[in-house]
Amino acid sequence: MLRHPTTSRSSRKGFALIAVLAGAVLVGGLAATLRARGLAQAAVIGRIEEGHRLALGRLSVAARVGASLAGGGARPSTDGTPVRLEEDGRAWEVRLFDVEGLVDLYLAPPEVLALLGDGVAIAQQREVALSALVPGDRFDSEEQTLARLGFDAAERVRLAPFVTQRARTGAINPTLAPAELRDALGALRGDTAGGETAEIAIRPWPGAADPAEPARGPGGS
Repeated sequence: MLRHPTTSRSSRKGFALIAVLAGAVLVGGLAATLRARGLAQAAVIGRIEEGHRLALGRLSVAARVGASLAGGGARPSTDGTPVRLEEDGRAWEVRLFDVEGLVDLYLAPPEVLALLGDGVAIAQQREVALSALVPGDRFDSEEQTLARLGFDAAERVRLAPFVTQRARTGAINPTLAPAELRDALGALRGDTAGGETAEIAIRPWPGAADPAEPARGPGGS
């Protein structure tokens, strides 16, 4: 039987329209995928750039503080009292700590580790962590040691100003301890060591605006 030519042409047009619509859907989906991927990449690049800005800012502040200390002027407090410094349009919180006023993560006994949490549990976890090292070796940083002791990221940030791994004893000199630890030191055995090694903690001043962000008014969004 012969097919009516009008019907054949209509069928071909219908198939062509379906193909065009399918292609449009595929192109639209691809464009949306590429757009989402581009936004994700931009967010990653933004975080990397911010990390670089913070790292360079910390180095600049550390160099400034080091130059001030080397200048022979009045020695700043080493009990962790926060000092605000402005550098490259950003406000920074700077604290100097004498290591003998901090909790040594390797030498402190359980009663001193109790300033950080459950002293007995921390001491037990320390034994487990140190068993993976050659005797006498230490992890690269206090942050890494805290992680090995079971502290999560938020706890590591909170405790970082109060710990060290460079003290000479496991006791604490109360006169050099940060105010956050000083009140809890009354019942602990004191120490008279101190004055030789200081650590510096630098972070953006809490609540300070990021200079990379545009200023916004009360109704800004």
